Amino acid sequence: MSQHNSEGMKRRADKRRSYDLQVGIATKHRLFVGLTANISTGGLFISTDEELSRGDRVEVKFQIPGSDHVFVKSGEVVWTRPFDQNQTDRQAQAGAGLKLIDLSDEELAILNAFIDAHDPMYFDT
Repeated sequence: MSQHNSEGMKRRADKRRSYDLQVGIATKHRLFVGLTANISTGGLFISTDEELSRGDRVEVKFQIPGSDHVFVKSGEVVWTRPFDQNQTDRQAQAGAGLKLIDLSDEELAILNAFIDAHDPMYFDT
């Protein structure tokens, strides 16, 4: 069952960058790898078939191309999208929207530089 909420459906204030990036994810009970579909200073979308629920706390680990910094951050699942075999487009991928918690000023600068160096995308959902 989808757990979209108003947070996931509101217009996003942060510029987002569409980018496939491997992300390590740890929950209380398991470790797995997912791919980002997009990333911003506020969070990221993890494309994965692993079951996550709204409110789950996870640890994510990733590195932005062109930076030596490895992000190891706490995140909170703010919305989920289940697998739908009838959907094939990128916007219908199964996964979860994560809010990144406690980004440092340096990390914000790294993410902003990455997003600004590429064509950001805006969602009007």
